[in-house]
Amino acid sequence: MTTTNHRDTPPSLSPDDIIRLAQYHTTAPLHPFLLSPTSHQTLISHLHTLSPATVSQYTSSLLSLLSPSPSLSSLITPLIISYINLFNSHKIPHDRHSFKTLQLFSSHLDNIPITDLQLVSESIVNGFPQINSDPDEAQLLDLLPKCLHTVFNSDEIDKPRDTVNAVFDRVLEFNWSGVLLVKLVSIIREFQFIDKVRVRRFVAKVFDEMHRVELQDLPLLVYQLLVLASKGVNKREVIEGIIVFFGGKAGLEKGGSTIVREVEGTVLLHVNFAVKQDPSLGQEVLGLVRSDVLVIDHFVVGLLLSIARIRRYGENVMGTLKTALSTSYKDYKFSRYIPRYMISFFIFPTIYDSLNNMIKVESTDCLSIIFIHCGCAELLSMV
Repeated sequence: MTTTNHRDTPPSLSPDDIIRLAQYHTTAPLHPFLLSPTSHQTLISHLHTLSPATVSQYTSSLLSLLSPSPSLSSLITPLIISYINLFNSHKIPHDRHSFKTLQLFSSHLDNIPITDLQLVSESIVNGFPQINSDPDEAQLLDLLPKCLHTVFNSDEIDKPRDTVNAVFDRVLEFNWSGVLLVKLVSIIREFQFIDKVRVRRFVAKVFDEMHRVELQDLPLLVYQLLVLASKGVNKREVIEGIIVFFGGKAGLEKGGSTIVREVEGTVLLHVNFAVKQDPSLGQEVLGLVRSDVLVIDHFVVGLLLSIARIRRYGENVMGTLKTALSTSYKDYKFSRYIPRYMISFFIFPTIYDSLNNMIKVESTDCLSIIFIHCGCAELLSMV
């Protein structure tokens, strides 16, 4: 009897054997050891005995040998949970090898039981506090949309929407590092199953935490936000958030003036391009300025002049500037009768200084042309 069991047990494979098999794998049948349920515990235990630099290579080799199949869920589930835990605890390098491994895991997610996918999702979210300064630390987030999407569409559990919402609420509860924020914005488009209220909370949190983002990452972040807005995601909130953030320099104090100007210039180019692709974004900009003249600052002036270069907006932008200048001038004339905090003429120096800096002249000749073009020649007596 013992002899029979011994003969039925497939010969084991070492991690090196599995890596070599993956390198030379063809369409030949898999080694019996990989298909035997009795080998699963051994295969998973190798993750904790190998050197950190070898774990991802071993795991990706193993995954590349296994075709996605529900019959392998008893191996894939503990394998991915163990790998995520090692990743979150920084016991393995976060590099191109881990990125490749996570891509291979993604192809197996459809065959993992829903209850296990919930565990995978929670493990990913639990790692948020460990995502700090390195973008590679956020690699796990690439798995989250597919995990939650599969759970959302499942009929294996009661109230799948509530389950997904609970996970997303946890995402919103964490403090986001700059790296985590940029990553979340890059993947939020894949969360199409999230309701509008939570998406609005997400956008609001992005701008609340945006000061944590490194200067060099801000243009890319703005581009991603504009893509979201062009898809109909909280257009006004996105435009207003960008204007308030860059106008107030809330997150730009940590950089030198040259770097800040370069960042702002790139952001203006992104907005200009986005408005060309989606004219409704330009309407949001103009609508925001018209509704509150006090929003005008150096950044808004630059933004308006950038949009004015788009043919369909040239006249509207100049009209908006004219209204802002006229309003500030009228308030100035009556300022002696109005409390200081209620008047808008204080934006006039902002407009003037912004235009002067952009034109880079000492005289008011070029500014005169702009004011006359806006129909506000009488304001020249103020400068």
